[in-house]
Amino acid sequence: MIRYPLFWTIFPVALVILIVVSWLVAKSGRLEHKSLRNGLAAAGVVTGISAFSLPFLEQPVLRSIVLNYIVGIPLAVFGLVARVYPMIYLRERGTTTTLNDVARIVDTGPYGIVRHPQYVGGILLLIAWFLIWGALYCLYLVPLIALLILAQVFVEEKYILEKEFEGEYREYRERVGMFLPRLKWR
Repeated sequence: MIRYPLFWTIFPVALVILIVVSWLVAKSGRLEHKSLRNGLAAAGVVTGISAFSLPFLEQPVLRSIVLNYIVGIPLAVFGLVARVYPMIYLRERGTTTTLNDVARIVDTGPYGIVRHPQYVGGILLLIAWFLIWGALYCLYLVPLIALLILAQVFVEEKYILEKEFEGEYREYRERVGMFLPRLKWR
């Protein structure tokens, strides 16, 4: 294990700063600038990728065969499929995950179940990764990472997709849940 306990103070503070900056920029209406949107998205991607290195930092570890392997590995496989398959699905339908190049709204397949299946898959994969390693401090960071993703989703929906597709996207948003499927009661 790498010893660097100060990191456990720096990383959460950096996450909170990124969440607050994203939210303030979104509320200010300055997301019309493509370079600012791309900068915030890049910061989110770097944060997400760096989160996978967190289990290698010194921290308390939970050792449980059930949690580490019986729950962690299947959850990781499911999260990976839920993260990658929607990208393939979009490309097969002639659009992309790059928000600046969205050709149309895809509301079938995984996007007919939840509006953001890639984010759901990413969160599940991250939780599974932390479970496999038994990284307790990392598990405490999951709510902060989820808040960062929620801020990103707010920006994407409010300032990009709603403006680009207007009523079509609002109707889609009413039919399909953001991260969880909407249950229809009869």
